[in-house]
Amino acid sequence: MNRPLAQLAAVVALTASATGCQLWPFGGKERTSVITPAMRMASIREFGPRGRDADTAEQNRICEQSAQQIRTEPDPIVRKAIQETIGEFKTPLANAVVLAGLNDDDRDVRVTCCRMLGERADPSTIEPLSKLVATDSDIDVRLAVVNALGEMKMPGTIPGLATALKDRDPALQFAGVEAMKNVTGEKLGNDVEAWRQFAARSMGASEPNAAIAAQPGSTSVK
Repeated sequence: MNRPLAQLAAVVALTASATGCQLWPFGGKERTSVITPAMRMASIREFGPRGRDADTAEQNRICEQSAQQIRTEPDPIVRKAIQETIGEFKTPLANAVVLAGLNDDDRDVRVTCCRMLGERADPSTIEPLSKLVATDSDIDVRLAVVNALGEMKMPGTIPGLATALKDRDPALQFAGVEAMKNVTGEKLGNDVEAWRQFAARSMGASEPNAAIAAQPGSTSVK
């Protein structure tokens, strides 16, 4: 840099420092009207405390607003925040929105919805949750489903848990065993085959079906 330019730069720097960087073209952030995902999430989180203390009509209004937003929300992190917030409301619409989230394209959203449904323990959600044990393509979602069914502690969850016990994945078998312990209170240890037989008896079968009997490998979860 030649001497005149160097002097000019020094003068600008000193002037900007003295005036709070007012003259420096890159000193401050421009104002923007863009609504970021973080801003949307912060707005959504505010609904939780308000909704818990609200009457049924207000909870329904918040749920309707959230249901409309989640249909068009492109960011899975924001959709997850919506599900976590709406899952705190004890309304039929809230239950329906969280249940619909089991079909979300994002794995983390589906996992969140499984957890929320397990906490809600609504018997009407047992069947759709149970179907996911065999049909969801992601192992983390399937594990979340089994954990949710175990949290419900209802006999109606046993068919879904039996599907987990039949699976070839040891992690899913283990989750199924733990969930069965939680649901039934039985003391069968970690013997997968014993739990398979117990599930079969609980569902009215005289003996484990062929699909269970055909499973290879050890019958005990280590």
